Amino acid sequence: MKAGLFFTGSGPILILVSYPSLVDPGLVEKLKMKGIDKYAAFEVPVDLCRERYGARFVTVSQALEEKDDLRVLDYNSPHAFYTFKWEEMTGPVKIYSRTTKMFF
Repeated sequence: MKAGLFFTGSGPILILVSYPSLVDPGLVEKLKMKGIDKYAAFEVPVDLCRERYGARFVTVSQALEEKDDLRVLDYNSPHAFYTFKWEEMTGPVKIYSRTTKMFF
């Protein structure tokens, strides 16, 4: 299991994944199917998520399938963003998987 703070167009969200990395092609495709086709993600230590989210972490992580799955742990952008210090995160990785490029 990995945890990532994903910076998306609508703000940061904290996601638990059972993929081997935050840039795994299966994860990129699954996020794309959910409307997230551009993001920067920082990996967050799972132990810190467990410590800071307590019972919510336990509930969400138990619902996570062993393979090819993701679960949102925190979708409250300000809370997710301020829960971790920059020094506690690694990354970022950047993904842009939109097939039709749109520029404004």
